[in-house]
Amino acid sequence: MKINHLTALEQINSPASAQLIAALETELKRPLPIQYRQLLLTANGMIFENGLVLYSTDDVVERNETFEVGTYAPGYLAVGDDSGGKAVMIAIETQGVFMVGMGSMDPDDMIQISDCLESWVTDGFPMPEQ
Repeated sequence: MKINHLTALEQINSPASAQLIAALETELKRPLPIQYRQLLLTANGMIFENGLVLYSTDDVVERNETFEVGTYAPGYLAVGDDSGGKAVMIAIETQGVFMVGMGSMDPDDMIQISDCLESWVTDGFPMPEQ
């Protein structure tokens, strides 16, 4: 997945290794969506100047447990946040990138911000207006 077009990056981590991704899948007890796997193989977490944070493999399990994603939003995975109380979620079985308040996590409250992760990356990770 290409990210060299991105601007306004505060921090970009080195790519995740196949071993780190396999360990994450083991902890989550499920395979990662292909597009998310490709993103992690490109950069294992990013921080943008606008506050957008994409979690590293070290943070994904902890954040999903803390937000109780498995209970309130089964079928989704929290992969980042806006540093302002909203989580960035991806659908596991289908495609789509969503934002939802961390206090809710209800899929009915999610706002779709892209049809798929690859498009969201290609478009430069645009965030919805607050």
